[in-house]
Amino acid sequence: MAVLKPSEMQERVLQEKFIPLYTHTDLEVCKNVMRICYENGIKVFEFTNRNTNSFEIFIELRRYRDAELPEMKIGIGTIKNADQAKRFIEAGADFLISPVVLEEIQEVCKKENILWIPGCATPSEVCLAENWGLSLVKIFPAKQLGGPSYIEAIKAVFPEMQFMATGGVEASREEVQKWYDAGVSSVGLGSQLFPKEMIREKAYEKMSEHLSVLVSEFDLLKRI
Repeated sequence: MAVLKPSEMQERVLQEKFIPLYTHTDLEVCKNVMRICYENGIKVFEFTNRNTNSFEIFIELRRYRDAELPEMKIGIGTIKNADQAKRFIEAGADFLISPVVLEEIQEVCKKENILWIPGCATPSEVCLAENWGLSLVKIFPAKQLGGPSYIEAIKAVFPEMQFMATGGVEASREEVQKWYDAGVSSVGLGSQLFPKEMIREKAYEKMSEHLSVLVSEFDLLKRI
């Protein structure tokens, strides 16, 4: 399956009202979570690199995607160095997301012609990304940095930059709307999409119903 050019993949990311991000050490749990997203119309998925077996899980998720979820784009999050970037690109990641801004990751992704969304927390980091020619960055941890008011302040300085808010964003239409009103172009949502109790009980049908309600609510979001 061909990897989209960075601009094309970025457009796909921004078409979604939110990006689900998830990680788990159990492959079957990860498959079911990704399947539920797909069945509810979500076609971009971020698997986060936070466990010792994340690479092995990612490879199997990519194979599952290729066989069963052909329209899904699966990216890898929590990329913190160039070696990780190279490894997951070789494993078939459609895009990369980081909690940090590192030139070594930028160089790898530029060479491989793959979308990278760096994580920024300060104007200096946003400026660095902008000077590299990037036009979408993740603000992380968004809530702890000041919430929507922080986005408004930094958007005023970087009006051409697009922002994805991740970290502490509540999964409700009212709360997500506040982020969009402040100027973000995307939000990343994690644990609230996939309640731990439902995961523990493997209540996938119930989880799908839960996600379906959220997706319907998010369809009412208005973007600036």
